[in-house]
Amino acid sequence: MKKSITGVIAIVLLTLSTAFANTNNRNEKKEAVKQRVEKSFKKEFAGAQQATWSKVGAYHKVQFSYNGQVMFAVLNDDGKTMGVYRNILSHQLPINLMTSLKEDYSGYWITELFELVQDNETFYYVHLESADKSITLRSENGSQWSEYQMSNK
Repeated sequence: MKKSITGVIAIVLLTLSTAFANTNNRNEKKEAVKQRVEKSFKKEFAGAQQATWSKVGAYHKVQFSYNGQVMFAVLNDDGKTMGVYRNILSHQLPINLMTSLKEDYSGYWITELFELVQDNETFYYVHLESADKSITLRSENGSQWSEYQMSNK
């Protein structure tokens, strides 16, 4: 009886120590990824201030101040920047996009507008609303707007 109790205790302790070791390994891997991502960010955005990190799915999102502007970057576990975006005002759009919004969507108001740089290409997204519709438009490289998403209210 004493041997069986000792055997059970040994198995429980072995299981717990293995689980603890696995947890330590996972924590060490997470910390290594975090350090790699933060190092890559600091190299690419030297001088960035007030960095605030969050995890979005499989990616790392950082909000930061850079040259007096609030910006956001999304990086993967390898530290590669997947995209950088910032909120902008309508007068910061390329002239043709700003004019198109005023002419083609005069019955809508802008609720969100941002510029996204991804793989050296610039995209603009604008979310517009009217009394009965919501529309999100997208522009690649500032050429023209295309409908990205639309819904009725």
